[in-house]
Amino acid sequence: MNQNEKAILDFAKTRTNFSKREVFAYLSNTTTISRSSLSWYLNILTKKQLLVRVGRGLYAITSKNIFVPTITDIIKKTYSLLKERFPFAKFCIYDGNIISPLQHHLSQNNIVYIETNREAVESVFHFLRDNNFLAYMRPSKEMIYHYIDLGEEAHFIKPLVSESPLQTVQGIPSPTIEKLLIDIHKDKDFFYLQGSESSYIMRNALQKYAINENRLLRYAQRRGIKQEMECAIKDKWNYD
Repeated sequence: MNQNEKAILDFAKTRTNFSKREVFAYLSNTTTISRSSLSWYLNILTKKQLLVRVGRGLYAITSKNIFVPTITDIIKKTYSLLKERFPFAKFCIYDGNIISPLQHHLSQNNIVYIETNREAVESVFHFLRDNNFLAYMRPSKEMIYHYIDLGEEAHFIKPLVSESPLQTVQGIPSPTIEKLLIDIHKDKDFFYLQGSESSYIMRNALQKYAINENRLLRYAQRRGIKQEMECAIKDKWNYD
């Protein structure tokens, strides 16, 4: 770590969060760093996960975990098959068990969630069924409640919301923590987590993981629950 990186982190330790303008003013007293160089160092520190972006142009030192979904063998196998068959489709794919660490009342979820372009949902569903995967297309609350065992390995296929916040883990497009939290609150197939459990999940996630609140609220707005999420964030601080 060079002197500029160390100076930025020393400044970050004195603030809850900070802007590029603030750290540049601080460094200008002791260095000749340029604004472009500062941007480069901020990007490097973010990639090293020593800093985290917490809003538009805002940074904070990372004192919480970075949410990284576990990539299982079935995820790898499924994604490989899908990309070979649908090379131009967008995907987000993950194992339902990644939700468990956030829960209060643990419940088993061995579902593989596959989100893709709305026009590709039906084709992906039939492709998986034709290849002997147990698959359900846009399953409703009633279907899940009466006919689907979440403890049994199966695949749920549903539309990928445009501009969903994703991350790539081991080459697999996966949900960010911000996307996962909003989907748990909004999607019908997560009905069993909604209510007091989803409120607990939100508080737990905000305490445990580094979360970009601007990204969270931007996606919440796309899903039509921005006001609800703003209240959830405020409740978290009151809860603390």
